[in-house]
Amino acid sequence: MNRLPQILALLRSRNALIAIAVSLVVLNIGRLATDQYHDYLQGIESKRALLGQYQIATRDIETLRQRIQRLDAQKNAFDSHLFVGANRDEITSAMQIKVQEMLGAAGLSPESLHPTERRGDDKDKLFGEVIIKVRISGELEQFLHFMAELYKLEYLFKINNLTVKPYKKKELKVFLELKGFYKVTSESGNKA
Repeated sequence: MNRLPQILALLRSRNALIAIAVSLVVLNIGRLATDQYHDYLQGIESKRALLGQYQIATRDIETLRQRIQRLDAQKNAFDSHLFVGANRDEITSAMQIKVQEMLGAAGLSPESLHPTERRGDDKDKLFGEVIIKVRISGELEQFLHFMAELYKLEYLFKINNLTVKPYKKKELKVFLELKGFYKVTSESGNKA
């Protein structure tokens, strides 16, 4: 216990206070340096994590580019089978003319050929469809020739409804509902 008054006396001296202050400053600087070092290490770890994510994302970049090229080629191939025009009315007219030409080439007599009005308004859409109702009469061979030409046609038509009834001795009455697909462009260049 005799030492305690000596330690207190020593602490009261000026040199001891300066030594304590210097040691506290050194300890504080050390603490700040270690905090900065830990922040630096955390920054490195976060950059490593980002680099890992980047490597994962870019590992298959060439495969993705090839897939994009394939999809673009498929889109262009699909677009080549659509009627193209500046507006729906122009395209509908081109579809009717095409169907009329095919019926004439097959030797069929069209009794009626008209587009139906759509319930939804697709005037502002880039892609659309037009339904054309056709009533024709002719022989079975002529109808088969028409169907074969429709199948070979470069444009995309879908048969929604087909009704065939006998008419006269060798003739048939055919009720056909065709759905044609189109793409609206700002140009009026039409493939039909």
